[in-house]
Amino acid sequence: MIGAKGLFLVGALAFWLPEIVLYASTRQALNGKLVTFLLPSSLLIVYLLISILRRGRVAKPSAAIFMVLGVVFLGTLAMTIGATIRGAGFLGHPGSTLLGVLLGTVIPIYAFIAATYDGSLYALIFVSILMPLIHLLFERKNWIIPPKKAGVTSMSGG
Repeated sequence: MIGAKGLFLVGALAFWLPEIVLYASTRQALNGKLVTFLLPSSLLIVYLLISILRRGRVAKPSAAIFMVLGVVFLGTLAMTIGATIRGAGFLGHPGSTLLGVLLGTVIPIYAFIAATYDGSLYALIFVSILMPLIHLLFERKNWIIPPKKAGVTSMSGG
């Protein structure tokens, strides 16, 4: 069974990898309408496949929530990789770019700022709203915050 960390990584790859592959093949800016349609579509297809594979009654991490967290938190890194392929990103100023990527990973609002320049802002906003709604509609039984383990006793003795 895929855990929360795996869903985090799968979500980021499902959303950002098509854009990186297109940058690698064209080496130029992409059509905004293509990005707006392609990125959420690929994330939703992967989410559907994961949901089919994870059927069962046991509570598990919410695929929708952890996948969208991966999209947002690793978005700055993914967009920087795409920019590097096009001749910017890590090629120009690797030190300051790395600092920006680390900052963007810790403070997720920078993913939305970078997406504005990347052309993927509408796609990012769309999945940021859609995936929590999908959680509410289809995954209420799955957890966002891990449940406490049953039978764990206090070590303090008092």
